[in-house]
Amino acid sequence: MSKLAEYLNRHTIGNVFDRPSICEAYSTDRSILKITPRLVAIPESTDDIRKLLRFADQLANRDFFLPITPRGTGLDKTGASIGEGLLISMEKFNHIEEIDVRGRLVRVQPGMTLGKLNEALRLQGMWLPVEYDSRVTLGGLIANCPSDDAARRYGGVYQFVERVEVVLANGDLVQLSPMSLRAAEAKANEDSTEGVLYRKISKILDKFDDVILDRSMRPFDAMGYANIVKVREQHSVNLLPLMFASQGTLGIISDIILHVEPVPPESRRLLVSFHDLKAAQRFLNFVCDLEPATVKICDLRILEDASDHGKKSELFIRKIGRGMAVVVDFGYGRFRLNKRMKRALEVLPEGTFCVEETPENTRAFQCIDNALLCYLNNDDRGERAPILDDVFVPSMHFGDFLDGLKTLEQTLGVELPVFGSFATSNYYVRPDFDCQSIDGRKKIIEFIRLYTQLVESCQGSLTGNGPEGRVKALMMGKTLGVGERQLYASIKEAFDPRGILNPKVKLGAEVKETLRYLRTRERGGIMTP
Repeated sequence: MSKLAEYLNRHTIGNVFDRPSICEAYSTDRSILKITPRLVAIPESTDDIRKLLRFADQLANRDFFLPITPRGTGLDKTGASIGEGLLISMEKFNHIEEIDVRGRLVRVQPGMTLGKLNEALRLQGMWLPVEYDSRVTLGGLIANCPSDDAARRYGGVYQFVERVEVVLANGDLVQLSPMSLRAAEAKANEDSTEGVLYRKISKILDKFDDVILDRSMRPFDAMGYANIVKVREQHSVNLLPLMFASQGTLGIISDIILHVEPVPPESRRLLVSFHDLKAAQRFLNFVCDLEPATVKICDLRILEDASDHGKKSELFIRKIGRGMAVVVDFGYGRFRLNKRMKRALEVLPEGTFCVEETPENTRAFQCIDNALLCYLNNDDRGERAPILDDVFVPSMHFGDFLDGLKTLEQTLGVELPVFGSFATSNYYVRPDFDCQSIDGRKKIIEFIRLYTQLVESCQGSLTGNGPEGRVKALMMGKTLGVGERQLYASIKEAFDPRGILNPKVKLGAEVKETLRYLRTRERGGIMTP
């Protein structure tokens, strides 16, 4: 490895490290896994990335396999941003290259974080309407395509990406954006890597037409390369959808063009506390028809736990108790906001505890989010790591899901308070397991098995709001039919013939190997939703 690092350092502007302490620093993401890379590269230009991939491709051609793992800020929850071979960190690709205020377009590098981008855009009266962890990179958002809290209203990051520049596994550079059928046909006739790619995808679309049609019947499932259903639509062809939720297995994004929105008008939130979960569900179903910006739910046990540790919101003037807190952000201008707020208050059962946001209590509303952080980082009995986050449960089965969690709590002997977004049916459960003990790791595996059964019994999906990675693939891979598996393998081969980009992620995950990578120490840093 030291000879490889020395060679790559001579041919790239950025750095390539093989020092054990540096490799160790990149061995974990937010998942329950740990995989130490052999080399860590920090490129400074697209040309650097091309050279690194071209080198790995040439090694593979000589039967020396050096897998490539792209990484942003390491916030992946499924083990997709860690790997054994060469890890390419995009931390220096963190610049805004151009802002077109009139056209509301921005050209940005993939290592730019969502928070930093929106800070810069707000100075121009614009923002990228994605409600997610501000530390996540834009490349990571595309690679994982999670369902953010505001996705019901704005459509998520998928709706805002106009074009990307991608470095393929052999080091060639391609631009992915929508094009007409005639332009796509002309592109497929070119004698180039891009032409070969379009020809292969065209053959895949024709060969697996029936499988793709069946796949389109499962819109709430990001497993595999689900967006193949969006590649050929009406009178256009677009390979860009395949990059969403691909988790770095098809190429490395080096440049992004986004369209953005004007900063929204005045917003106001409503907090409602329910002790009757059936009443809560009736209210949630009603309020979602009012088209709010976000609808967040939180088990009151989470707020109570935070209160016991000193983080109590001033909004709760009495004992919190058991039940569910609902926070609705209507996100409209003043007239429409007041109208919808009034309608929401009218349907609440008499005596229901509720608080409208005002300039005086805004900080108290923020305290609820901070209470969630307090709960996630209270490690009295273990670590609340994201084992199976971003699961989809349809609203009609939400009550069954809550009942199933009660049964699961009794079976595992742990508390499983839920939080998440009712508007997007995206939910999180963070049990506190001790990953340092053998019994704790056994409980993690048992939780994965039983929680998967619960989600499936509620007609939900582990990959409804995010892709599978290494962790979810433990349970999801065996559910694929032969045709669908062949479809995804064909897409992977079209983009990455030698299989060097993030292998054993998504469909390539192997149960024994993934279990071998379970962390035996707690991950440092703050746990976030």
